Amino acid sequence: MKCRVYTVKLDRSHANHESLSRLKHLFLEAKWLYNYCVGHPNVFSIDDKIQEVPVKLKDRFERRPLRHLSSHMRQSIITRTQQNIRSLARAKAKGHKVGRLKFKSYVNSIPLKQYGNTYSILNGNYVRVQGIPKKLRFNGLEQLPPECECANATLLHQHGDYYLAITTYTPRDHILAMVVPTQSIGIDFGVKNQLTLSNGLRIRYTVPVTRRIKQLCKQLSRKQYRSRNWWKTLYKLLKTYAKTTNIKRDIRNKLVHFLHTTFQMVCYQNENLRAWQRLWGRRMLSTSLGGIISMLETKVQTPVEIDRFFPSTKTCSRCGHQRPMSLAERTYVCHHCGLVIDRDLNSSRVIEHEAHKILGRGPTEFTPAETNTSTLTLEYLNQIAYVEASMVGETGSLTALV
Repeated sequence: MKCRVYTVKLDRSHANHESLSRLKHLFLEAKWLYNYCVGHPNVFSIDDKIQEVPVKLKDRFERRPLRHLSSHMRQSIITRTQQNIRSLARAKAKGHKVGRLKFKSYVNSIPLKQYGNTYSILNGNYVRVQGIPKKLRFNGLEQLPPECECANATLLHQHGDYYLAITTYTPRDHILAMVVPTQSIGIDFGVKNQLTLSNGLRIRYTVPVTRRIKQLCKQLSRKQYRSRNWWKTLYKLLKTYAKTTNIKRDIRNKLVHFLHTTFQMVCYQNENLRAWQRLWGRRMLSTSLGGIISMLETKVQTPVEIDRFFPSTKTCSRCGHQRPMSLAERTYVCHHCGLVIDRDLNSSRVIEHEAHKILGRGPTEFTPAETNTSTLTLEYLNQIAYVEASMVGETGSLTALV
Protein backbone atom coordinates (compact mmCIF):
# COMPACT_ATOMS: atom_id res chain seq x y z
CA MET A 1 0.00 0.00 0.00
CA LYS A 2 1.18 3.47 -0.86
CA CYS A 3 0.33 6.30 1.55
CA ARG A 4 -0.47 9.76 0.21
CA VAL A 5 -2.07 12.87 1.71
CA TYR A 6 -4.50 15.02 -0.28
CA THR A 7 -5.40 18.52 0.91
CA VAL A 8 -8.78 19.98 -0.10
CA LYS A 9 -10.19 23.45 0.61
CA LEU A 10 -13.57 24.40 2.05
CA ASP A 11 -15.84 26.23 -0.38
CA ARG A 12 -17.05 29.08 1.83
CA SER A 13 -19.63 30.15 -0.76
CA HIS A 14 -21.58 26.91 -0.11
CA ALA A 15 -21.28 27.06 3.70
CA ASN A 16 -23.95 28.84 5.72
CA HIS A 17 -23.35 31.04 8.75
CA GLU A 18 -24.14 28.24 11.22
CA SER A 19 -21.54 25.87 9.74
CA LEU A 20 -18.83 28.53 9.72
CA SER A 21 -19.69 29.46 13.30
CA ARG A 22 -19.44 25.83 14.41
CA LEU A 23 -16.06 25.47 12.67
CA LYS A 24 -14.83 28.55 14.48
CA HIS A 25 -16.01 27.17 17.83
CA LEU A 26 -14.35 23.81 17.10
CA PHE A 27 -10.91 25.42 16.93
CA LEU A 28 -11.70 27.67 19.89
CA GLU A 29 -12.61 24.69 22.09
CA ALA A 30 -9.56 22.82 20.78
CA LYS A 31 -7.41 25.70 22.06
CA TRP A 32 -9.12 25.55 25.46
CA LEU A 33 -8.56 21.81 25.74
CA TYR A 34 -4.94 21.99 24.61
CA ASN A 35 -4.07 24.74 27.09
CA TYR A 36 -5.80 22.75 29.83
CA CYS A 37 -3.64 19.73 28.97
CA VAL A 38 -0.45 21.80 28.99
CA GLY A 39 -1.25 23.33 32.38
CA HIS A 40 -2.43 20.06 33.97
CA PRO A 41 0.01 18.60 36.55
CA ASN A 42 -0.43 15.09 35.11
CA VAL A 43 -1.53 15.15 31.49
CA PHE A 44 -1.52 11.34 31.28
CA SER A 45 -4.39 11.11 33.77
CA ILE A 46 -6.83 13.39 31.89
CA ASP A 47 -10.14 11.74 31.04
CA ASP A 48 -10.93 11.99 27.32
CA LYS A 49 -14.64 12.31 28.18
CA ILE A 50 -14.09 15.65 29.88
CA GLN A 51 -17.07 17.98 29.39
CA GLU A 52 -15.68 21.36 30.51
CA VAL A 53 -12.31 23.00 31.10
CA PRO A 54 -11.15 26.11 33.00
CA VAL A 55 -10.24 29.09 30.82
CA LYS A 56 -8.18 31.99 32.09
CA LEU A 57 -9.76 35.43 31.67
CA LYS A 58 -7.23 38.08 32.71
CA ASP A 59 -6.97 37.57 36.51
CA ARG A 60 -9.58 34.83 37.00
CA PHE A 61 -10.61 31.42 35.67
CA GLU A 62 -13.97 30.51 34.21
CA ARG A 63 -15.18 27.02 33.32
CA ARG A 64 -16.23 26.67 29.69
CA PRO A 65 -18.22 23.69 28.30
CA LEU A 66 -16.94 21.69 25.31
CA ARG A 67 -20.14 21.59 23.29
CA HIS A 68 -18.82 21.11 19.76
CA LEU A 69 -15.74 18.92 20.20
CA SER A 70 -16.70 15.26 19.94
CA SER A 71 -15.21 12.59 22.19
CA HIS A 72 -12.95 11.35 19.37
CA MET A 73 -11.62 14.86 18.76
CA ARG A 74 -10.95 15.37 22.47
CA GLN A 75 -9.17 12.05 22.69
CA SER A 76 -7.03 12.89 19.63
CA ILE A 77 -6.01 16.29 21.04
CA ILE A 78 -5.12 14.78 24.42
CA THR A 79 -3.20 11.92 22.79
CA ARG A 80 -1.29 14.30 20.54
CA THR A 81 -0.27 16.40 23.54
CA GLN A 82 0.92 13.30 25.37
CA GLN A 83 2.96 12.22 22.34
CA ASN A 84 4.59 15.66 22.20
CA ILE A 85 5.64 15.34 25.84
CA ARG A 86 7.08 11.87 25.20
CA SER A 87 9.03 13.21 22.22
CA LEU A 88 10.52 15.97 24.35
CA ALA A 89 11.45 13.42 27.01
CA ARG A 90 13.23 11.23 24.44
CA ALA A 91 15.11 14.22 23.04
CA LYS A 92 16.15 15.25 26.56
CA ALA A 93 17.34 11.73 27.32
CA LYS A 94 19.61 11.91 24.27
CA GLY A 95 21.26 15.04 25.63
CA HIS A 96 19.42 17.67 23.59
CA LYS A 97 18.43 20.95 25.19
CA VAL A 98 14.63 21.06 25.25
CA GLY A 99 12.05 23.27 26.88
CA ARG A 100 8.43 22.60 27.72
CA LEU A 101 5.15 22.86 25.89
CA LYS A 102 3.82 26.40 25.84
CA PHE A 103 0.30 27.74 25.93
CA LYS A 104 -1.17 28.71 22.58
CA SER A 105 -3.34 31.65 21.61
CA TYR A 106 -4.86 29.58 18.79
CA VAL A 107 -4.84 25.98 17.50
CA ASN A 108 -4.67 25.43 13.74
CA SER A 109 -5.33 21.67 13.46
CA ILE A 110 -7.83 19.14 14.79
CA PRO A 111 -7.18 15.41 14.19
CA LEU A 112 -10.04 13.35 12.72
CA LYS A 113 -8.73 9.87 13.38
CA GLN A 114 -11.60 7.62 12.30
CA TYR A 115 -13.08 7.65 8.80
CA GLY A 116 -16.81 7.11 8.78
CA ASN A 117 -17.17 8.40 12.34
CA THR A 118 -15.34 11.69 12.85
CA TYR A 119 -15.64 12.48 9.14
CA SER A 120 -16.97 10.88 5.98
CA ILE A 121 -16.86 11.71 2.27
CA LEU A 122 -20.27 11.83 0.59
CA ASN A 123 -21.18 11.63 -3.07
CA GLY A 124 -19.77 14.53 -5.00
CA ASN A 125 -17.60 17.15 -3.29
CA TYR A 126 -19.20 17.06 0.16
CA VAL A 127 -17.78 16.00 3.52
CA ARG A 128 -19.61 15.50 6.78
CA VAL A 129 -17.60 16.42 9.89
CA GLN A 130 -18.63 15.27 13.34
CA GLY A 131 -20.07 18.14 15.34
CA ILE A 132 -21.37 20.01 12.29
CA PRO A 133 -24.95 19.08 11.33
CA LYS A 134 -24.79 20.23 7.70
CA LYS A 135 -22.47 18.74 5.10
CA LEU A 136 -19.59 20.89 3.87
CA ARG A 137 -18.46 21.33 0.29
CA PHE A 138 -14.70 20.95 -0.30
CA ASN A 139 -12.95 21.75 -3.57
CA GLY A 140 -10.42 19.18 -4.76
CA LEU A 141 -12.02 15.90 -3.70
CA GLU A 142 -12.03 14.75 -7.33
CA GLN A 143 -8.24 14.24 -7.14
CA LEU A 144 -8.71 11.26 -4.80
CA PRO A 145 -8.23 7.99 -6.77
CA PRO A 146 -11.38 5.84 -6.90
CA GLU A 147 -9.46 2.78 -5.66
CA CYS A 148 -7.91 4.53 -2.64
CA GLU A 149 -8.82 3.76 0.95
CA CYS A 150 -9.33 6.78 3.21
CA ALA A 151 -7.80 6.73 6.69
CA ASN A 152 -7.47 9.53 9.22
CA ALA A 153 -7.64 13.22 8.34
CA THR A 154 -6.76 16.60 9.84
CA LEU A 155 -8.99 19.66 9.85
CA LEU A 156 -6.83 22.74 9.30
CA HIS A 157 -7.43 26.46 9.83
CA GLN A 158 -4.89 28.54 7.92
CA HIS A 159 -5.01 32.31 7.31
CA GLY A 160 -8.80 32.46 7.57
CA ASP A 161 -9.62 29.44 5.37
CA TYR A 162 -10.40 25.84 6.28
CA TYR A 163 -8.72 22.80 4.77
CA LEU A 164 -8.98 19.03 5.15
CA ALA A 165 -5.83 16.90 4.80
CA ILE A 166 -6.96 13.35 4.00
CA THR A 167 -4.59 10.38 4.36
CA THR A 168 -5.20 7.70 1.73
CA TYR A 169 -3.76 4.28 0.92
CA THR A 170 -3.52 3.02 -2.66
CA PRO A 171 -2.87 -0.64 -3.57
CA ARG A 172 0.47 -1.38 -5.16
CA ASP A 173 -1.27 -2.85 -8.23
CA HIS A 174 -2.33 0.65 -9.24
CA ILE A 175 1.17 2.11 -8.91
CA LEU A 176 3.51 2.08 -11.88
CA ALA A 177 6.73 0.20 -11.32
CA MET A 178 9.62 2.61 -10.88
CA VAL A 179 12.88 1.96 -12.69
CA VAL A 180 15.64 1.77 -10.10
CA PRO A 181 18.55 3.99 -11.18
CA THR A 182 22.14 2.86 -10.78
CA GLN A 183 24.16 6.08 -11.21
CA SER A 184 25.51 8.40 -8.54
CA ILE A 185 25.67 12.18 -8.50
CA GLY A 186 27.41 14.87 -6.48
CA ILE A 187 25.67 18.15 -5.60
CA ASP A 188 27.23 21.46 -4.68
CA PHE A 189 24.82 23.93 -3.07
CA GLY A 190 25.38 27.66 -3.40
CA VAL A 191 23.80 31.09 -3.19
CA LYS A 192 24.44 32.19 -6.78
CA ASN A 193 23.97 28.74 -8.34
CA GLN A 194 21.55 26.86 -6.12
CA LEU A 195 22.45 23.34 -7.36
CA THR A 196 25.43 22.28 -9.47
CA LEU A 197 25.57 18.57 -10.31
CA SER A 198 28.74 16.65 -10.99
CA ASN A 199 27.55 15.73 -14.51
CA GLY A 200 27.65 19.38 -15.55
CA LEU A 201 24.02 20.31 -14.91
CA ARG A 202 23.40 23.67 -13.23
CA ILE A 203 20.03 24.52 -11.66
CA ARG A 204 19.08 28.05 -10.65
CA TYR A 205 15.83 29.26 -9.15
CA THR A 206 14.65 32.12 -6.99
CA VAL A 207 11.21 33.14 -5.71
CA PRO A 208 11.61 36.77 -4.61
CA VAL A 209 9.38 38.64 -2.19
CA THR A 210 6.52 40.10 -4.21
CA ARG A 211 5.45 43.72 -4.26
CA ARG A 212 2.10 42.69 -2.80
CA ILE A 213 3.81 41.39 0.36
CA LYS A 214 5.67 44.67 0.84
CA GLN A 215 2.45 46.65 0.46
CA LEU A 216 0.56 44.50 2.96
CA CYS A 217 3.41 44.71 5.48
CA LYS A 218 3.28 48.48 5.26
CA GLN A 219 -0.53 48.48 5.66
CA LEU A 220 -0.33 46.12 8.65
CA SER A 221 2.15 48.37 10.45
CA ARG A 222 -0.32 51.26 10.22
CA LYS A 223 -3.30 49.36 11.67
CA GLN A 224 -4.26 49.34 15.32
CA TYR A 225 -2.91 46.18 16.93
CA ARG A 226 -5.49 43.35 17.07
CA SER A 227 -8.26 45.50 15.63
CA ARG A 228 -10.69 44.12 13.07
CA ASN A 229 -8.87 45.75 10.16
CA TRP A 230 -5.57 44.51 11.60
CA TRP A 231 -6.81 40.90 11.48
CA LYS A 232 -8.16 41.34 7.94
CA THR A 233 -4.84 42.69 6.72
CA LEU A 234 -2.96 39.94 8.56
CA TYR A 235 -5.02 37.23 6.85
CA LYS A 236 -4.34 38.82 3.47
CA LEU A 237 -0.62 38.90 4.24
CA LEU A 238 -0.59 35.26 5.36
CA LYS A 239 -2.40 34.18 2.20
CA THR A 240 0.13 36.01 0.05
CA TYR A 241 3.01 34.46 1.97
CA ALA A 242 1.38 31.04 1.58
CA LYS A 243 1.39 31.41 -2.22
CA THR A 244 5.12 32.10 -2.23
CA THR A 245 5.74 29.22 0.18
CA ASN A 246 3.72 26.84 -1.98
CA ILE A 247 5.75 27.80 -5.06
CA LYS A 248 9.02 27.06 -3.24
CA ARG A 249 7.59 23.81 -1.89
CA ASP A 250 6.56 22.77 -5.40
CA ILE A 251 10.06 23.49 -6.75
CA ARG A 252 11.64 21.58 -3.88
CA ASN A 253 9.43 18.52 -4.36
CA LYS A 254 10.00 18.38 -8.12
CA LEU A 255 13.78 18.74 -7.82
CA VAL A 256 14.01 16.06 -5.14
CA HIS A 257 11.75 13.79 -7.22
CA PHE A 258 14.07 14.28 -10.20
CA LEU A 259 17.13 13.36 -8.12
CA HIS A 260 15.34 10.41 -6.52
CA THR A 261 14.18 8.86 -9.78
CA THR A 262 17.37 9.55 -11.76
CA PHE A 263 20.19 8.67 -9.37
CA GLN A 264 20.55 5.92 -6.82
CA MET A 265 23.26 7.59 -4.72
CA VAL A 266 23.16 11.34 -4.07
CA CYS A 267 26.24 12.90 -2.47
CA TYR A 268 26.12 16.33 -0.84
CA GLN A 269 27.90 18.34 1.83
CA ASN A 270 26.48 19.43 5.17
CA GLU A 271 26.42 23.16 4.52
CA ASN A 272 26.22 25.80 7.26
CA LEU A 273 22.98 27.37 6.07
CA ARG A 274 22.57 29.47 9.22
CA ALA A 275 25.80 31.30 8.43
CA TRP A 276 24.61 31.79 4.86
CA GLN A 277 21.39 33.24 6.23
CA ARG A 278 23.31 35.81 8.28
CA LEU A 279 25.41 36.84 5.28
CA TRP A 280 22.84 36.68 2.47
CA GLY A 281 19.52 36.79 4.27
CA ARG A 282 17.28 38.09 1.47
CA ARG A 283 18.84 35.84 -1.17
CA MET A 284 18.50 32.79 1.06
CA LEU A 285 14.87 33.68 1.77
CA SER A 286 14.01 33.30 -1.91
CA THR A 287 15.24 29.69 -1.98
CA SER A 288 14.52 26.55 0.00
CA LEU A 289 17.93 24.89 0.18
CA GLY A 290 17.37 23.72 3.74
CA GLY A 291 14.19 21.91 2.71
CA ILE A 292 15.98 20.21 -0.19
CA ILE A 293 18.79 18.95 2.04
CA SER A 294 16.34 17.63 4.66
CA MET A 295 14.28 15.85 1.99
CA LEU A 296 17.37 14.25 0.45
CA GLU A 297 18.06 12.56 3.79
CA THR A 298 14.73 10.69 3.65
CA LYS A 299 13.64 10.51 -0.01
CA VAL A 300 16.81 9.42 -1.82
CA GLN A 301 17.65 5.73 -1.91
CA THR A 302 21.29 6.17 -0.80
CA PRO A 303 22.10 9.64 0.58
CA VAL A 304 25.76 10.25 1.45
CA GLU A 305 26.54 13.37 3.49
CA ILE A 306 30.06 14.80 3.53
CA ASP A 307 31.41 16.57 6.58
CA ARG A 308 30.90 20.32 6.70
CA PHE A 309 34.61 21.11 7.11
CA PHE A 310 35.77 18.99 4.17
CA PRO A 311 37.62 21.38 1.73
CA SER A 312 35.59 20.55 -1.37
CA THR A 313 36.10 24.01 -2.91
CA LYS A 314 39.90 24.01 -2.46
CA THR A 315 40.51 20.46 -3.75
CA CYS A 316 41.19 19.59 -7.38
CA SER A 317 38.80 16.98 -8.74
CA ARG A 318 41.50 15.45 -10.99
CA CYS A 319 44.66 15.16 -8.84
CA GLY A 320 43.45 16.03 -5.32
CA HIS A 321 45.83 18.97 -4.90
CA GLN A 322 44.53 21.78 -2.67
CA ARG A 323 44.88 25.51 -3.16
CA PRO A 324 43.21 28.49 -1.43
CA MET A 325 40.12 29.95 -3.15
CA SER A 326 38.35 33.26 -2.56
CA LEU A 327 34.64 33.84 -3.05
CA ALA A 328 35.31 36.08 -6.05
CA GLU A 329 37.04 33.29 -8.03
CA ARG A 330 34.48 31.46 -10.16
CA THR A 331 37.00 29.31 -12.04
CA TYR A 332 39.22 26.70 -10.41
CA VAL A 333 42.74 26.57 -11.86
CA CYS A 334 44.97 23.79 -10.55
CA HIS A 335 48.66 24.75 -10.57
CA HIS A 336 49.66 21.10 -10.08
CA CYS A 337 47.95 19.33 -13.00
CA GLY A 338 46.73 22.31 -15.05
CA LEU A 339 43.00 21.62 -14.70
CA VAL A 340 40.74 24.59 -15.54
CA ILE A 341 37.15 24.00 -14.52
CA ASP A 342 34.11 25.80 -13.13
CA ARG A 343 34.35 26.31 -9.38
CA ASP A 344 30.98 24.73 -8.48
CA LEU A 345 31.39 21.84 -10.92
CA ASN A 346 34.78 21.01 -9.44
CA SER A 347 33.33 21.08 -5.93
CA SER A 348 30.45 18.76 -6.84
CA ARG A 349 32.85 16.22 -8.38
CA VAL A 350 35.12 16.37 -5.34
CA ILE A 351 32.09 15.71 -3.12
CA GLU A 352 31.14 12.66 -5.18
CA HIS A 353 34.71 11.32 -5.15
CA GLU A 354 34.87 11.71 -1.37
CA ALA A 355 31.54 9.90 -0.98
CA HIS A 356 32.87 6.97 -3.01
CA LYS A 357 35.95 6.85 -0.77
CA ILE A 358 33.76 6.76 2.33
CA LEU A 359 31.80 3.82 0.91
CA GLY A 360 34.97 2.04 -0.22
CA ARG A 361 34.32 2.40 -3.94
CA GLY A 362 36.64 3.48 -6.73
CA PRO A 363 36.62 6.94 -8.30
CA THR A 364 33.85 7.85 -10.74
CA GLU A 365 34.70 8.39 -14.39
CA PHE A 366 32.59 10.93 -16.28
CA THR A 367 32.18 9.69 -19.83
CA PRO A 368 30.76 11.81 -22.70
CA ALA A 369 27.74 9.49 -22.83
CA GLU A 370 26.75 10.33 -19.25
CA THR A 371 27.25 14.04 -19.91
CA ASN A 372 25.05 13.95 -23.00
CA THR A 373 22.38 12.01 -21.14
CA SER A 374 22.05 14.79 -18.59
CA THR A 375 21.11 17.24 -21.36
CA LEU A 376 17.88 15.29 -21.93
CA THR A 377 16.60 16.49 -18.55
CA LEU A 378 16.98 20.20 -19.37
CA GLU A 379 13.58 20.35 -21.05
CA TYR A 380 11.89 18.77 -18.01
CA LEU A 381 13.61 21.04 -15.50
CA ASN A 382 13.01 24.23 -17.50
CA GLN A 383 9.28 23.49 -17.50
CA ILE A 384 9.23 24.00 -13.73
CA ALA A 385 8.19 27.53 -12.83
CA TYR A 386 11.04 29.84 -11.70
CA VAL A 387 13.66 27.15 -12.53
CA GLU A 388 16.47 27.74 -15.03
CA ALA A 389 18.56 24.69 -15.92
CA SER A 390 21.64 24.75 -18.15
CA MET A 391 24.91 22.98 -18.77
CA VAL A 392 28.09 24.50 -17.35
CA GLY A 393 29.88 24.22 -20.69
CA GLU A 394 27.17 25.83 -22.83
CA THR A 395 27.95 28.59 -25.30
CA GLY A 396 28.56 31.85 -23.46
CA SER A 397 30.02 30.22 -20.37
CA LEU A 398 33.48 31.23 -19.24
CA THR A 399 34.54 27.63 -18.66
CA ALA A 400 34.35 24.44 -20.62
CA LEU A 401 33.09 21.12 -19.38
CA VAL A 402 36.04 18.83 -18.83
